[in-house]
Amino acid sequence: MVQNFTYLAFLCGISMFLVVGGVILTNLPLALQILMITIGLIGGIFCFITLIRVLIRHNTEKE
Repeated sequence: MVQNFTYLAFLCGISMFLVVGGVILTNLPLALQILMITIGLIGGIFCFITLIRVLIRHNTEKE
């Protein structure tokens, strides 16, 4: 459980770096910026939903 949580948190961090990097690195081509932001948002949404599901499952198993 803790290992899955760690991997998901790491994936969330990478997704945030992609979004922030796509916004801050203005010297990159526009297509690359859009790609970085899109991948970061999709990865972040996936990670957030999965993280919530893992935490809910962990809490229901505990009771």
